[in-house]
Amino acid sequence: MLTTLRTFRARLAAFAVDARGSLSVEAALILPLLCWFYVASFVWFDAFRTQNSNLKATYTLADMLSRETDPVSEPYLKGLNTVYDYLTTTRHPTYIRVTVVKCTDNDGDEIDDCLTDSRNLQVDWSYATTGRSKLTNATLADYEDNIPLMPKGDQVILLETFMAYEPLFNAGIPASSFENFVITRPRFAPQLCYQTCS
Repeated sequence: MLTTLRTFRARLAAFAVDARGSLSVEAALILPLLCWFYVASFVWFDAFRTQNSNLKATYTLADMLSRETDPVSEPYLKGLNTVYDYLTTTRHPTYIRVTVVKCTDNDGDEIDDCLTDSRNLQVDWSYATTGRSKLTNATLADYEDNIPLMPKGDQVILLETFMAYEPLFNAGIPASSFENFVITRPRFAPQLCYQTCS
């Protein structure tokens, strides 16, 4: 019995100081973690790349709209959505909403209320692709904090882009949508008109 106990203790001590290992056992333990990390890195990078290209495409479309000197039409705005799809190289549904907002001063006094927080913003026109809802004066209130101060009678162009995103693999990023909101002013014309200018 004593020799069995000594043998057991000797083997236990030898096991504790033994530096040899089995590569296949270590690989079987760490390989699933490495595979998950590789796939997760790919998914996270793809989500970042998609959001980045989405934002760049939004700024490109806003710049195109700001340079327009002629009235825009429904085919033009649908074409902008096609350009957006091309720039983002997406396989998911997208839509854009273009809204022109103007500031009016309704009280008739000498003070330009458009340069204060008590300004009166109104939707001049709005268009959304793929049957989405247009922006109205009622829904414009949700955006007022994001619209910069401007002189009375001035206009700004609000461009909103929406893209559904679904990752290729389930690696911690849920399916969501990328939404961007860009405000710009008309550059070469005093206003951006829809169909005709009045």
